[in-house]
Amino acid sequence: MDRNWWTRLVLVLAVALGCAWFLVPTYYSFFKLDRADRNNVKKLQAILPGWAPDARFRLSLGLDLQGGIHMVMRVDTDTALMKRSERRGAQIANYVKDKKLGEVTLTTNPEVREVTLVAKDPGTMDAIEKDVLSTFEDFTKVKRDGASLTLQLVDTQISRFKEEAVEQAMLVIRKRIDKWGVSEVDVRKLGNDSIQISLPGAQDPEQAKELIGTTAQLEFRMVDDTSSFFTDHYKANPPDAASGIKLGSYAGYPTLEGPDREAMLAYVKGKEPEGRQVLLECIEEGGKKEKCNAYRTYLVEKVVPLTGESLVDAYASRSQQSNDPEVNVTFDAQGGREFGDLTEKNVGHRMAIVLDDNVHSAPHINEKIPNGNCRITLGRSLDKNGDQRMEEAQTLALVLKAGALPAPVTVGEVRRVEASLGDELIRRGALAALVGLGLVVLFMALYYKVSGLVADVALILNAALILAGLSLFSATLTLPGIAGFVLTLGIAVDANVLINERVREELAAGKTAKTAVDQGYDRAFWTIFDAHVTTFIAGAVLFVTGTGPVRGFATSLIIGIVASLFTSIVVTRVISTYLVHGRNAQSVSV
Repeated sequence: MDRNWWTRLVLVLAVALGCAWFLVPTYYSFFKLDRADRNNVKKLQAILPGWAPDARFRLSLGLDLQGGIHMVMRVDTDTALMKRSERRGAQIANYVKDKKLGEVTLTTNPEVREVTLVAKDPGTMDAIEKDVLSTFEDFTKVKRDGASLTLQLVDTQISRFKEEAVEQAMLVIRKRIDKWGVSEVDVRKLGNDSIQISLPGAQDPEQAKELIGTTAQLEFRMVDDTSSFFTDHYKANPPDAASGIKLGSYAGYPTLEGPDREAMLAYVKGKEPEGRQVLLECIEEGGKKEKCNAYRTYLVEKVVPLTGESLVDAYASRSQQSNDPEVNVTFDAQGGREFGDLTEKNVGHRMAIVLDDNVHSAPHINEKIPNGNCRITLGRSLDKNGDQRMEEAQTLALVLKAGALPAPVTVGEVRRVEASLGDELIRRGALAALVGLGLVVLFMALYYKVSGLVADVALILNAALILAGLSLFSATLTLPGIAGFVLTLGIAVDANVLINERVREELAAGKTAKTAVDQGYDRAFWTIFDAHVTTFIAGAVLFVTGTGPVRGFATSLIIGIVASLFTSIVVTRVISTYLVHGRNAQSVSV
């Protein structure tokens, strides 16, 4: 045997061993773990042998094969637009003040995305109008009436913002899922303002809503701690005794307290001073915040000066003073400057840290905070170790670190795909693959005799290579993926049929066994190569342009094409060369 044959033999053995090695995590996942733990990477890693690949290199099943959670979420782009117009209006007013262009008062009409600037000195409005319109290009002038200038968000910016809001929400949701360790997720756009999410293997719809549906609209709102609104309203309109609402005080700040959130909001609805809003904070009972038994009111400014959009990092830790869980938040350069300006202008006042319209804390600003860092404290722990509250802090940090959603989201549909459906699909898909493989193996052995058996060996290795390739890329096997798997087996057989028929032609032309085998492989090579390349290109196009099941089919097809080319050109030639050249055969069983 020449040196090239030995080189090919070593390559084939190395590929076969590598294939078996990469399938170890998949084997342990399906045959050593309980079904409920099949997607638990940590448990899989714990039982894997030390020499095995990492647990992430395993073949996973899609939603159609193992069941899971199907969700549809709606992105409230209209509400996000109203809040955006309010924030931009505040930024315009601050810009005019910082540039010393003049003194203005600001009013907003968020429903029509308009802001109105009124100059104290009408003579300054010309300079204000020119500078503002050239700087804030997302606004256009609606009208100018003396010292009053009305601006509105341009239509192109509105459409662009809505589209980007949905796209950004998709990215944020995917990042959150990745950080929580839930893999094989399918996130895609549905219509103009909805997102469809599939979580294979997930079984708890409530947990899915908690992980994904948390909007994490982080806002920093200034507290009006000089107003006597709560005291005056309580005295002028005593609440019903059954509501449990009472007048209280928190850290010297007058407040209302009560057990029913909706009743408290209804009691003050429409009575707030102009430009103010009432928000609630959960009152901890003995350190237990898992269920709020009472709420505390805060009167905050409606204008939101700073949001979590500028947040770049968040991590959970324990306070060095009290050992209580807390979340440390860091802003980017622009957000840090805005946070520093906000704290500098409001030294001596309280700033409410608001998450999804709930006040988490309202710290007192003692001095300017120039570095853009703050802490969200969670209070006392539930037990002596604080494990449950620390877990809450870690979850909150993950939500914030994954990015604030650009718009509020609501869960429109949550549906659990039963595992029994997946079992039936697996059985039918596996049966189709095994029956197809068995028939092909039997046909090749009967029709091409020994050469057919050689093709069968290569076919089995080809199937193992496809599974190993899918495991290597941590791919998810879906029902269309199984279809791609079966299709590539047929393509692999087709290549061996071309080779065997070419060898027959060479033998019929009077060639010796050795020459017939060598020339049969050489002359069939380019036909096989062209067929595989064209199919590979088609699979690549499907992979790039497709989504969900289509990409699953394309992945199986691409890996199968590469495996088929290797087994038909290299593996079968190594075996055939040994049978003819190595044994000095005078005939070929084909």
